[in-house]
Amino acid sequence: MTDQEQIKQLVDRYIQAIHTQDKDEFLSLWTGSDADTMISITRVFSGDQAIYQEFLIDLIQQRYSNIDLYSDSLTCHLIDDQTAIVIFAYHTQCTLRETGEDCGIEGLETQVLRKISGEWKLQHVHYSK
Repeated sequence: MTDQEQIKQLVDRYIQAIHTQDKDEFLSLWTGSDADTMISITRVFSGDQAIYQEFLIDLIQQRYSNIDLYSDSLTCHLIDDQTAIVIFAYHTQCTLRETGEDCGIEGLETQVLRKISGEWKLQHVHYSK
């Protein structure tokens, strides 16, 4: 499998983990380093455990009873043999937990990936609306 194919597969797994919110799957996507970061529309989360708990569970799961994330127009830039940048437009289809109302957002997402022991991992995610 090429680096591009492995990276696309990682993005697909990330999208699935956002939907299922499975802790083991979500954490397996990240480098596991203190430098792992996520920038959401309003906050910065540091460390894979904080990204999982504070972003995915405390923020996303509390707000939505269901979330489906879709990537559009994905591009991948291999910086070197251990670093890549992924950029894609995204949109979501969500159900608000409080009201049951359907909603969604769209925006851009950037991911910085590191290749560790032959496997691509997330180091940084930044999404905007």
